[in-house]
Amino acid sequence: MRLRPFNKALRFRNAFSFMIGVVLLVWVGVVLSQPIFVLRIADEAGNTLLVQRVESGTAFSHRYIHSVAKCPIIEKFEVDDQYRMVLMESWNCNFGAGIATEPPPGAVDRLVDGYYVIENIRQVMPELAFHPVTFTEDKLSVDQRSWNLSQPPFVGETITLTVEQTRVWHYWWERFGLS
Repeated sequence: MRLRPFNKALRFRNAFSFMIGVVLLVWVGVVLSQPIFVLRIADEAGNTLLVQRVESGTAFSHRYIHSVAKCPIIEKFEVDDQYRMVLMESWNCNFGAGIATEPPPGAVDRLVDGYYVIENIRQVMPELAFHPVTFTEDKLSVDQRSWNLSQPPFVGETITLTVEQTRVWHYWWERFGLS
């Protein structure tokens, strides 16, 4: 059977379209399987409550009202080049009740607008644990985004914050609440 030129062109176009489709699927698979780092907040059962992509150098802070001293505490962190959380600064406006008042070796302290500030702390924190309640007004800020941890689903839960490696597809899966 002899193929007409139209059929040859149609078969070639279908094969070419199929090959382009396969290449695109492989490319999407490669992109989605790339490793990335995320800041994850999980409850005690390990359920992810928040996941935010981070890079080396990402700055974030935790601000809350101290339950005994009744004053704001601000802790500033940075993700270092090994993707660890590093406490860089601590701001408080009161002393006692478990509030740090002595700078660790290498750190510097000063007063700024009524706050006692300890800078250059550089303490690696494998994880942070919080138990936000409504009166502590816990707030997490990462780059330009902020979350009120004293509201559901965080309030009343003991939550942990970690920096973890994951895959792009898993990050988006969690962002859309599918896990």
